[in-house]
Amino acid sequence: MLTTLDIITATRGALLDGSKIKRFKSVSIDSRKIKPGALFIAIVGQRFDGHKFIEEAIEQGAVGVVVSKKIKINSNVVVVRVEDTTQALGQIAGFYRQQFNIPVVAITGSAGKTTTKEMIAAVLKSKWRVLKNYKTENNQFGVPLTLLKLKRTHNMVVLELGTNRPGDIAWLARIAQPTVAVFTNIGESHLEELKSAKGVFQEKLQLIKYLHQDGKIVYNKDDAYLKKIKVMKTSQRKISYSIEQKADVSVDDRINLQGRFVKFTIKNVKFMLKSPAAHNVLNALATVCVGRCFSMKLEEINKCLNRFTFVDGRQKWSRQGSFWLIDDSYNSNPISFRSAIETLDALNIKGRKILICADMLELGENSKRLHELMGQRLLQSSVNMVFTIGKHAQIISQVLKSNINDILAVHYADVGELHRQLKDFCQKGDVLLIKGSRGMQLDQTVKFLQQNHN
Repeated sequence: MLTTLDIITATRGALLDGSKIKRFKSVSIDSRKIKPGALFIAIVGQRFDGHKFIEEAIEQGAVGVVVSKKIKINSNVVVVRVEDTTQALGQIAGFYRQQFNIPVVAITGSAGKTTTKEMIAAVLKSKWRVLKNYKTENNQFGVPLTLLKLKRTHNMVVLELGTNRPGDIAWLARIAQPTVAVFTNIGESHLEELKSAKGVFQEKLQLIKYLHQDGKIVYNKDDAYLKKIKVMKTSQRKISYSIEQKADVSVDDRINLQGRFVKFTIKNVKFMLKSPAAHNVLNALATVCVGRCFSMKLEEINKCLNRFTFVDGRQKWSRQGSFWLIDDSYNSNPISFRSAIETLDALNIKGRKILICADMLELGENSKRLHELMGQRLLQSSVNMVFTIGKHAQIISQVLKSNINDILAVHYADVGELHRQLKDFCQKGDVLLIKGSRGMQLDQTVKFLQQNHN
């Protein structure tokens, strides 16, 4: 896999101990997951320091370590010192990625990244051996660690790239060296660092800077920001997709929501997704674009998407006794919050439409305004009940209570209080959608409902 010399070359680090020709079977940043023959990189984080776990990593079988501090190691292992171990992880992954002359599809956007990544991977796996991020490992740790799992048996990579601050996308794209770039949408997310939707757009565009010069750009033509890609001067081929207008890939007619499914056609080929959410049609269109980049037939792509199963936390449906639960608990921002409301609006049911929502995090000084906007959007919806939790989500309840409407809005001080309310609350035919940022841990509410209503 990688040798000590490779590590030194990639990081410009200094060899403090051990052989230059030592080979490492794997790379890890978690001492608990070390396998014999591994290289351990001692990451320094806000709440942990990998240097404290070097001896444990060696006991587990590590034969080399990358450090950024002066440290005494009483073992016969390779020791390479660098300035920054997090940066070194990315440099090593980028060096390793260069050893593989294979396509890399990179997906970014404010919402829909993971679902689109999973769809694309599912379609491409029908013909190729594909490596993809595990779940949402899309940051400065997850992307490099994914690439370091590449084997000679792989002939394609599908990655989602996330960002919290300026420079993240450029760094990850530089490591991944993509050949296809996919842009899902641009919205007000991670505003604490990126400040505005325009800032988000500029950050996401850095993906193109490191895209192969003969690569392809797949973009959502319905997005107010992304449609600007059409007039940008780039060497790469641009491929657009749309629900609302003509594009390189678009629906033939309006989409058809039927119960828990959504149906649409592309060039007379009938598609069906196991989701009532219209926004997932856009994710599917992006997937079709990527499939066509690799000369797949529409019928082949359709077959894969028809059997695609949505992942936990992203509007995944499940039957819980007499009611339906929509688990959309993984994350939340204004784009995905609106999509959640639209999903409930589209349902034709006899029971109640119930939304449980928690804070949308990382919105900075825009938080109050954006939570108020979500409350105002709910006033125009067919939702019957809204239960909120969190100091920011309470603003949504306040908006609903201060306006004349038919929505029952209740705010809960903590999860325990919410769970006591929910224990015997849901009735036959109800649909309950759970939405909140990852840090609000509404996945625990999903688990509570699953355990108490099966």
